[in-house]
Amino acid sequence: MRGTIYLMAIDLGAYLFSLFLAYEARANVFPRFLPTPKFSFTFLYHLGLWWMPLAIISFMAYERLYTQRLPFWDETFKVIKALTASILVILAVVSLGKMSPKISRLVILSLWLFSLFIFPLFRLWGKKILVSKGLWLEKIIILGAGNAGRALAQGLEREKTMGYRIVGFLDDDPTRQGEKVETRHGSYPVLGPLSSLKEKMEELGVKTVAIAMPSIGIQRLRELVKKVYLLTHQVLLVPELKGITLLNAQIIPLFMEQLFILRLRNNLKSPLNRAVKRTFDLVVGSLVLLALAPFMAIMALAISLESPGGPFFIQERWGRKGSLFRCIKFRTMYRDSDSKLKDYLEQNPEAREEWEEFKKLKGFDPRVTRVGRLLRKTSLDELPQLINVIKGEMSLVGPRPYLPREKEDMGEYFSTILVAKPGITGLWQVSGRNELPFKERLILDAWYVQNWSLWLDIVILFKTVKVLLKGEGAY
Repeated sequence: MRGTIYLMAIDLGAYLFSLFLAYEARANVFPRFLPTPKFSFTFLYHLGLWWMPLAIISFMAYERLYTQRLPFWDETFKVIKALTASILVILAVVSLGKMSPKISRLVILSLWLFSLFIFPLFRLWGKKILVSKGLWLEKIIILGAGNAGRALAQGLEREKTMGYRIVGFLDDDPTRQGEKVETRHGSYPVLGPLSSLKEKMEELGVKTVAIAMPSIGIQRLRELVKKVYLLTHQVLLVPELKGITLLNAQIIPLFMEQLFILRLRNNLKSPLNRAVKRTFDLVVGSLVLLALAPFMAIMALAISLESPGGPFFIQERWGRKGSLFRCIKFRTMYRDSDSKLKDYLEQNPEAREEWEEFKKLKGFDPRVTRVGRLLRKTSLDELPQLINVIKGEMSLVGPRPYLPREKEDMGEYFSTILVAKPGITGLWQVSGRNELPFKERLILDAWYVQNWSLWLDIVILFKTVKVLLKGEGAY
């Protein structure tokens, strides 16, 4: 209950700030550029429209945004849904109630636009403050100290605003008793066997339990869930469904049969979804290309001045449905790069092993020019691929554009990955970029194709900006 009040207070603050910006835009900005009617209402008048924030908070509550603990981007999607639905209702009330002379629809639309950014940011910052003060924390014990348990712990560590505080693990494996489970950001003790769950929950004040033992068998899992259910108000379950397309899944219950059907959707199979993705690529890609064209011209000049040859590097890559296309990048290497690489790998066994695993070199690369190193470090060498996007050969977001010679290495993933157009950025770039082994890149690319949604593309684009600004994994 206390957490609900805190989140409502955060949302109310976000509403007030969004309303203030919307009011200022209508009163002082729009009249300078648009022929708008006379506007004489004060900000205090708009504060008195109490039913507007009530509508927004009601839709937020309907989306269970005051009771669920969700990862940031999943929560943001629900916030946008709630804001859009509530603003539509507010506009309908204003129109049907003939309230237009007293309430500016331009203020309402501006309120919506500002809210789309301010509400998620307020919630992000607000939850970080609450977590740091211990006001949005839920202690959790994880059952199972194996790979699934470790992966769950790392996921909860990364999504700090979910507010879960891991107190430890329980596991029946005697070799793990007294040991610690190491993750990327922490270390957690194995507190004992599963039979000690009730004791540990009472001792540590835990109310939430996660079961991360996907390989124990359905009968034992059923018994374990039943036991845990009697001890706590909330159970998190990690099922044995890895590799199955679940991001866009819909749960259909059959109550009389005590069954749940998972309806799996292949979104990229739909012509409408492909048209939506193509439209998004064209609009955003064209705007970005126009904005960056002068900067790209300067980069092309710098490349040509440093080393002989043209500014672009064009290479055949696999496209959608197994077609080959000419992928455009800024040239970052010398013209005789292949011979330089061959000589270098022959003289450096460690570099050869690295090349065989990653198909790239993290440290010194004899093929790369000085300007090329800068372009690679910032990933600016890929900007000309916007031309491929406009031509319809690539997408802003998609699998990596693989080389023809990599077909054999792609193995069973080849046909799955080539269902989609390759992208300038993608899931593997924001999940570790070049540090990931080749096999992991294939797995992530296949997962992206099988779980595609427009929202996933938007999330990946935002995460790409973050990765580039931090310079993570670039070489």
